[in-house]
Amino acid sequence: MRIGAKRILVLRSHGVGDVLWSTPFLANLRRGYPDARISYLVRQSCAPIMAGNTDVDELIVFSPRAGALRFLADLRRRRCDLSIDLIGTPRTALQSLACGAPHRIGFDFRMRRHCYNHVLSAAVANRGHEVEFNFHVLDFLGVPVTTRGLVFNLAPQELEFKQQVWRQLGYGQRDIIVGILPTGGWACKRWPVANYAALAERIAAQQPVKPLVFWGSGQEFADAKMIAAAAGPGVSIVPPTTLRQAAALLSGCSAVVGNDSGPLHIATAFGVPAVAFYGPTNPNSQGPWGTGHTVLRDESLPCLCCNRMECREPRCMTGITVDRAWAALDRTLGAMAAR
Repeated sequence: MRIGAKRILVLRSHGVGDVLWSTPFLANLRRGYPDARISYLVRQSCAPIMAGNTDVDELIVFSPRAGALRFLADLRRRRCDLSIDLIGTPRTALQSLACGAPHRIGFDFRMRRHCYNHVLSAAVANRGHEVEFNFHVLDFLGVPVTTRGLVFNLAPQELEFKQQVWRQLGYGQRDIIVGILPTGGWACKRWPVANYAALAERIAAQQPVKPLVFWGSGQEFADAKMIAAAAGPGVSIVPPTTLRQAAALLSGCSAVVGNDSGPLHIATAFGVPAVAFYGPTNPNSQGPWGTGHTVLRDESLPCLCCNRMECREPRCMTGITVDRAWAALDRTLGAMAAR
C-alpha cells in the first residue's frame, strides 16, 4: 500500500542493538521517500547510534523524566503524515496515536493495536532477524529493499581518537586486534569473567594478536581489570570512552568475541567478524547481522531462548567452554588470514 507522506515519524526508542538494526529500514525508507522529512524517536542512551545518519532529518530524543503531556503535544505540533512504530510498547503506541498522523503503522500487539489504523501481523513479520522484521513495514508500503547493511557513520574526530588510542597502546599496522566484550545489560547473558580471562590469555600468546577488553559501566570496568590481571601481559583495556568513541575502537578490531550486547552489534556494523555467546536470547532474531559470524550456545539445554532477564543458574552461558570459544576464534582469524 503506497502512502503519500511528506513528514514521517519512526518510533524505535531503545536498545542499542535494536536501534542499530533499524538503520537498514531507514536507508530503504529514505530511498522510497526521498523528499520526505523523516524524524526518528529514540531514548537518550541510544541517540548516539543515529548521530551522523543521513537517512534521518531529525532525532527526537525522549526522556522518561520529561513531562509526558508536553512531549506528546510537541509530537503533535510536527503534523506528521505517517507514523511507523517498530517496537510497539505501550508508550510508543500512545506516542504514535498522540502525534495525530492520519496514517499510523504498527503491529498487532494486544491492546496497542488499537492505536494504529494500519495494523500488521507480528507473526507474519517475524520471519527471521529483527532487521527483517522491520522490512515487513517496507513490504506493506511497497518500498523495495535495495540495501541490507547496518549504518553507523563515524566522524573524523572519532577516527582520530581511535588512532590516538592505538598509539598509546603501542599497536602497529601488523597487529591483529581482537576485541573482548564481557558487556551486557542482563547478567544471565554474560559469559563468565573467568572464562574471558582464560580466553584472553590464549589470545595474547598468539603473536601478533592483541586482545583489547571493552567496558561501559563501573561493574564492567571492574570485570575488565579482573580479566586483564588474570590473563597477564599483553592484554589491554580501553580507556574511558563515549559510546561513539568505543564504536571507533571497535571499527579497528580484526575480530570481536563477546556476549549478545550493544558493542558486539556495533562491531558488526563495520563488518568485523564476531564470535558471540548466546543463551537466553534468540540468535535467529537477535544474533549478529551479516556474514562471517559464529554463534556459540550450549545446545544440550532445553531452556535456550527463554528471554529471562534473571536466572539463578545460567547454565546456558557457563556450559560454553573456553576451548569452544578459542576454536571458533581461531577459525575466524584463520579465515581472515586466508583472504
